[in-house]
Amino acid sequence: MSNVFIDSEGFVNEDWEFYVGMQFQTIDEAKDAIKKYNLKKDVQCKVTKATSKKYVCECSHKAKNVCSWKIRLLKSRRNVTFWVVSVYNETHTCSSN
Repeated sequence: MSNVFIDSEGFVNEDWEFYVGMQFQTIDEAKDAIKKYNLKKDVQCKVTKATSKKYVCECSHKAKNVCSWKIRLLKSRRNVTFWVVSVYNETHTCSSN
């Protein structure tokens, strides 16, 4: 896999969706892209896990078993300076979309 990094500005300008394997140079770039995605799609997510190696956001309606939207990023094992989307359940099945 080549190191094609996505920055949060390019993510919004290109109107890209997240995808498994998407790479961000820093966790801050990934967080910013998630925030912009939420604003653009008019949805809410909450951080359910944040460690030095893993970052997980789920739809705010997950607690009510209403929505399965989720994104998980892991720090790369090959290059510890970047973060990779490892899980992405893209469809909001709740009333927020």
